[in-house]
Amino acid sequence: MSADDFRGAGRRHQRGAVAIEFAVLFLVFFALVYAIIGYSLPFLLTLSFKQLSADAARSAVRVSPVPQAAAYIARVNRQVHEVVEASWLPSGWVQGGCPAPEEDAGWIALPDMAGRSLGHYRLMPDAPSHAPRYQLNVCLQRAYDREQAIIPTLTLFGVDVPTLPQDARGESFVRGRSSVRL
Repeated sequence: MSADDFRGAGRRHQRGAVAIEFAVLFLVFFALVYAIIGYSLPFLLTLSFKQLSADAARSAVRVSPVPQAAAYIARVNRQVHEVVEASWLPSGWVQGGCPAPEEDAGWIALPDMAGRSLGHYRLMPDAPSHAPRYQLNVCLQRAYDREQAIIPTLTLFGVDVPTLPQDARGESFVRGRSSVRL
């Protein structure tokens, strides 16, 4: 046998080893890329919800007060909804129905508009009776469940990607909220 015969035989065995290495490394790189994408979208939504709720709260300050409290709250609610609807987020990604910021603090949910309530308000306790002052809490959220996830949850090596924090009921929410005094 010549030296060329031995070199050719070694190459044939190396081709199989390269295929096995590629398969293993592909799984590692796929898991890494999927984790980057899977975690970046909930973080992007959280930051977008916080920015959008702050923008909506700031725009509510521009609403001029009227003597009737119900009419004033309706105008504030309409302004909040207009800011949220004008955002880059699809309407299906923004849900309302957040819990009140504090329990037993007199928070009242904003009236439903387009099937969702985007926050709470309360009468400030130190406000004079002739000029009521309100505190507004705008809250945007999206329930993150497996069936309707934007990026599906993938189980890799026994770990869910992305793993999001859960509330007391065991549900995951991506949420952003802002408060302002009116």
